[in-house]
Amino acid sequence: MDGKISIILKLSSVFLIIITIISSGCRQQAKIEINHDNEAYKKTMNRLVEEVWNNQNLDILPEVFTENAEMHLAGLEYNLKGIPNIRENYMRATMNAFPDIQHGYDQLIIDGNMIAMMFYGEGTHKGEYNGIPATNKMLRYRGMAFFRMEGNRIAEVWTHSNWATHFAELTK
Repeated sequence: MDGKISIILKLSSVFLIIITIISSGCRQQAKIEINHDNEAYKKTMNRLVEEVWNNQNLDILPEVFTENAEMHLAGLEYNLKGIPNIRENYMRATMNAFPDIQHGYDQLIIDGNMIAMMFYGEGTHKGEYNGIPATNKMLRYRGMAFFRMEGNRIAEVWTHSNWATHFAELTK
């Protein structure tokens, strides 16, 4: 009987070792996939900042946003849906009023398909914006954005910044 117990204990130990190895491999695979998504998401965020905003390339919006993407801009009270609406009523209007606008970000946090970004921007008010004529003054602002991703594209974004406060100060 002691021999049978010894064999069962040894087999149990071997079985536990095999399960540990297999599950550790599964966890490693999951980490690789998550890291892959993280890298793809970082690439999308970098394209948004560098190519769309800083290089003002609005032609790539379908590569960065889903067709029916939604944008909620707190402080500016914009709620836009769809690439044409986002392009014309927010991005192009902003770029026309601030032709040298530049953005960057301090931090990017990715959790599943959600991304949090701490961003900053600046641009010279050289054109009419929301009915306010150009002041030729520099606008500097900071904010936070939260993105919901579908695939490697932005499906929804919520932002909040001090843009409106700083813009009001510019126009005094």
